[in-house]
Amino acid sequence: MTRPVALVTGAASGIGRATARALAASGHALLLCDRDAGALAEVARELQAEALPLDLLDLAAIRALAAGVSRLDVLVCCAGISGHGLPFAAVDEAAWDAMLGVHAKGHFFLIQALLPAMAGGAAVVIVSSLFALRGSPNMPHYTAAKGALVGMARALAVELGPQGIRVNSVAPGLVRTPMTAHSAGGNDSFFTQREAVIPLRRLATAEDVACSIAYLASPAAAALTGQLLSPSGGEAFTG
Repeated sequence: MTRPVALVTGAASGIGRATARALAASGHALLLCDRDAGALAEVARELQAEALPLDLLDLAAIRALAAGVSRLDVLVCCAGISGHGLPFAAVDEAAWDAMLGVHAKGHFFLIQALLPAMAGGAAVVIVSSLFALRGSPNMPHYTAAKGALVGMARALAVELGPQGIRVNSVAPGLVRTPMTAHSAGGNDSFFTQREAVIPLRRLATAEDVACSIAYLASPAAAALTGQLLSPSGGEAFTG
């Protein structure tokens, strides 16, 4: 039997890498994308996957990559950049364009370019953020970009549903990843303060989020589209 094919963006680290591992464990053949070619190559070797370095700000590169993909059963849009610590008044045009470009514009045109490779039964999972649902200070462009992804997932669920293509999203809360650790400046209190108010008293891990993504991508979620899961340990219900 031919293995289902999954493409994961942001696969070099964090949630993307955990998702690649989860999909590999469930029998998928993997196409892994990230702009960090070195780290991506390491993950690809580990998982016996194909590494496809990609900068989501480069639309020509997106089209070229998609032209080489003839079949796709699962697409996970996970790549992202941090916007932590930048207040509204300090967001300039370059920061805005980069944030919306990577998260929203890049993934929008990636899905569009890969659509011909997807048939009925294919699944798209878009990684948003809990901050998109409740807002957060000092990261307005990040919040706007992640909010755009939620809306995009719901719109595509309606439009692509008649083709049998499901589109869902996940909204993790704070997850300890290389990107968030860098944003925190190595300060563990950034994480422990959040753990103290989360109902489960722990942060969700990258592996927790990957499990939700793998579920939404699987036949077990065959009746789910336009939905949003928040694997956050209950952080969605806290202030």
